[in-house]
Amino acid sequence: MNFEYNLKEGKVKMVLPNKLRAMSFFKSSAQAIEIVKSIPLNSTSAKTVFRELYEGLREYCGAIGYLNGYKFIDHESIGFFLRDVLNEPQLYKKFDRYRKLRNGINYYGENIDIETVKEALLEVPVLIKELGKYKI
Repeated sequence: MNFEYNLKEGKVKMVLPNKLRAMSFFKSSAQAIEIVKSIPLNSTSAKTVFRELYEGLREYCGAIGYLNGYKFIDHESIGFFLRDVLNEPQLYKKFDRYRKLRNGINYYGENIDIETVKEALLEVPVLIKELGKYKI
């Protein structure tokens, strides 16, 4: 699958670029990342910390979508947007890995090890910084 396929299938909607909505998502993304850094990481909090990190990354990508005239209906389409529209295959791979981990937690009750969450705590802010070049 790719971005064009998801666009045709209605998993991505074309919208008027919306800078105001994008700015709201950028702000929400920054808040999620900052708040999650204040949560003590342990076996009880690991899932919550990871989900919020992912949510911050997803919101940031959604904001970039709004700046470019796209509204994502599913998270997989965000990855295809990163890969096919922004031409960021490495960001796509990292986003998709985190998407799959989050899906495992949310939909299948899987656990996540603390080392993976520690890695995400370091990597997600870097990914967001890399995506900053698309924040018009």
